[in-house]
Amino acid sequence: MVSVVVPTYNAIKYIDLLISKLETQTLEHELIIIDSSSTDGTVGVIKQTKARLYQIKPEEFNHGTTRNMGVELASHNLVVFLTQDALPANDKSLAELVRLLETTANCVMAYGRQLPHTNATALSQFARLTNYPPESRVKSFEDIDKLGIKTCHCSNSFAVYNKQELQRIGGFPTDTILGEDVTVAAKFILQGKSLAYCAEAQVHHSHDYTVEEEFKRYFDIGVFHQQQQSVLKPFTRAESEGFKYIRAEWQYLADKNYYRLIPEQLIRTVAKFAGYKLGRWHDALPLTMKRRISMHRRFWQQPITG
Repeated sequence: MVSVVVPTYNAIKYIDLLISKLETQTLEHELIIIDSSSTDGTVGVIKQTKARLYQIKPEEFNHGTTRNMGVELASHNLVVFLTQDALPANDKSLAELVRLLETTANCVMAYGRQLPHTNATALSQFARLTNYPPESRVKSFEDIDKLGIKTCHCSNSFAVYNKQELQRIGGFPTDTILGEDVTVAAKFILQGKSLAYCAEAQVHHSHDYTVEEEFKRYFDIGVFHQQQQSVLKPFTRAESEGFKYIRAEWQYLADKNYYRLIPEQLIRTVAKFAGYKLGRWHDALPLTMKRRISMHRRFWQQPITG
């Protein structure tokens, strides 16, 4: 048995399909849903299922705090996290993810492959296919020189954790705007543990961001890298990996004859770079401005420590 934890907020578009896909999983599990006071009928759908439902106020949601709550509520030592829009691609998604964790020496977390939705844009498809390749691998401290910041790359949109080990390092950070999963992964790796990427465990999960949303998202990423610089310092600077990604994205568009998308890609690149740099300097910005240019406005309404 494992515990599956899903934070939700106005998830009516996905929740019924997500729960039905979880019900067909071959791996037995309990389902815990932490809902941030949805107003669109999400709660009504959940109440008709066997899921354990817990409700919090919207202002109480925090990526780290809410997931730590899920860990505490979990009855089992292996805890799987899913986001509300990460839909299992087949009935063995959970089983494959847990299998790799349990059969890999010194492994304390594993994350699965995220496939683009069928209607995803070309740029969104590239992002998923690049960040979540078809080959599984295990990453540890010895990979830092070769992989740099990618050593601790992961996503708890679909990931499993050893609860005991997660609690041993203090759980997810509660003072970071996002990237709580990357912070935990970095801590594990620096303490000699390993994490696994399981290409066989698959979910459909992708986003088609507007240019404005890309700017805001990368502002938040810049804030995160600034907030967690002490943990991420042993890994290579994220900027160097960003430039590699841009070059690969250009090549992908050329190979697919998507030349018409290159102007848009250039605009998005400028937006990402500007947002990221602004995020790294967020301490110099007024709070009202940070609330306007962040995708996570509620974070700036919370007392911020660290």
